Amino acid sequence: MSTLIPLKWGKQTLHLKITPKTTTSDLKYQIQTLTHVPPERQKILCPKLWKGALKDSHVLTFNNSNGGVGGVMPDNIKMTLIGTAEKLIEKSIEERPQFVEDLTEEEIWRLETAAATNNNSRGAPDGDRDVIIDIAALQKHHGMERDDGKMEVYEYNRLVSGLPQHQIEDMLLDRLQKKNEGTETTKQSSTVNNTTTNDNHATELKGEVAMTMGLQLRRAYVNSIGVLDNGTLISGLDDGHVQFWRRGEMILDARHTGGCVDEIVIFPSMGSRGGGRPAFATAGDGSICLWTQDGHHITSLPCIPGTTVSSLTVGNISNNDEEGGVDGIYLAACFRITRQTNPNQFRLVPQNESERRRREVAEMQEQLIQSQLLDVTRRVKVWMYDASEVSNGSSNGRVGLREELIVPQAAGAGASAVERASSITKVVDMSCNLVCGDETGLQIFDATTRDGGFQKKLALSFQHPCDIDCMEPLHDDFLAVSISRKSNEEMPVPSSAVKLQMPVARGVYIVDTKNASMRAVLDGHRDRVTCICPLPDGRLLTAGGKFDATVQLWYSETLTKVTNSRDENDDEIMISSESKQMKKPGYVFDLKVLPDNNGSAVYAIAAAGITR
Repeated sequence: MSTLIPLKWGKQTLHLKITPKTTTSDLKYQIQTLTHVPPERQKILCPKLWKGALKDSHVLTFNNSNGGVGGVMPDNIKMTLIGTAEKLIEKSIEERPQFVEDLTEEEIWRLETAAATNNNSRGAPDGDRDVIIDIAALQKHHGMERDDGKMEVYEYNRLVSGLPQHQIEDMLLDRLQKKNEGTETTKQSSTVNNTTTNDNHATELKGEVAMTMGLQLRRAYVNSIGVLDNGTLISGLDDGHVQFWRRGEMILDARHTGGCVDEIVIFPSMGSRGGGRPAFATAGDGSICLWTQDGHHITSLPCIPGTTVSSLTVGNISNNDEEGGVDGIYLAACFRITRQTNPNQFRLVPQNESERRRREVAEMQEQLIQSQLLDVTRRVKVWMYDASEVSNGSSNGRVGLREELIVPQAAGAGASAVERASSITKVVDMSCNLVCGDETGLQIFDATTRDGGFQKKLALSFQHPCDIDCMEPLHDDFLAVSISRKSNEEMPVPSSAVKLQMPVARGVYIVDTKNASMRAVLDGHRDRVTCICPLPDGRLLTAGGKFDATVQLWYSETLTKVTNSRDENDDEIMISSESKQMKKPGYVFDLKVLPDNNGSAVYAIAAAGITR
């Protein structure tokens, strides 16, 4: 049996159908059906049955005309509804007012930087302009820098120590001012070479350590570093830790799959880093790990057992159209053997025929394993990444990766022993071209989708067998290669390769890949060069090995002489030792540029090495 109870809502009077089994939720649902007022905004009043607004915890008991909420239902019951059926217009986060108390330190820094940029763009007088240099890994948030005016170097936290923030900012602004003055002087006195050179040298790196990150007494060394698009510094240690540094502090400490990080490479930007897209990769101890910009591990790519990555690089895949479009990104790796053989495995002499046969089988198995591992080192493995597969949800957790093998050496029946014997030791990307290096020379492959894969473009052969310590692309098809001669024996040159002359046994060679020639040698270190870092202003940093332990700065004038004298018929190789030794940091393992996020020409250098 049901009872009709009037419900007054504003100027309207509605009727609710009540049964003995009606609950609070049923009552609110019935009211929502009649009035379109959501239950969370319903305020139901009935002084004869309950006090105040009806709560969800109230238990309604309607027993014909004798039941109620905790008593007998009186006559002439009326309920009143307070609530609106209109939906609130929810504003987006960008449209809502922002309060300083709710902003993070990073957001406050960004707003102040944007305000200074707007002030400059509106043509404010030079004295009124606010210049803000934002090197994310080095500089603290505005207003959070410590400046007590007492100490030159102090600890920011237990992992970071360095100069005061105001001193770091003053040095950066001083370099920016001198660079701007040097630019104006260059325009006004383009015919005076000495003046121009002095102005350029005045804006060079100071060579002073502004900040030290990490525990100096830690047993693990930093083997490699990388800089993300947002300025975050990534460091990889030989104990497997991957550390993220931003604003003078470590914001994340992750672990690489394995016990050592040998390489860190940064993926080229493809718009937003969201959606699980890889931002960088780490390699070492038999595996490659892909990571997002926030430090989330995406996937691991295992190496062949008994091998690990020797060199890793990333680059764009060109679609070979006139506009220079990009179809995707590739990740390429070459490998080295880590499997240790037992020198005493076949020490004992067989005592009978059965032992002799078992030994022959074991020796054949060992030879087969070594041959297979050696074959792995002669190939380059490429993973190609298509961002559209991630957006379509078809990657199945593999971030759209597909694999391909490249065999730089000719392995056909007509190949010579030299062409078949070399193992790839270094790979690097150079403007949609994959450069593979071994002791015999360099081979360049065109990374394009026109022919469905990597096609061999050029082969350059060394005059002598050499070790390639590092390679870095410069500009206009020039490549810097650190080479150390292994012997003075001249090697036969394959018919499909171009021979490169080697006037010195050790140095940084500048190779013109367009004209297939050796253009110059930078000879400024007493040991092999283990690291090359091109700078945004056209200069070059090179770091020597442990018997040299110096970082040399090569001025742009030296490199300009090489790049401007490009002549196919000119076989002269320029040998230069005109470099400046930096005061710091000494013996380093890796060098990377820390750019200004606001786009100025000022930058800093991050160095992974041993402090002294």
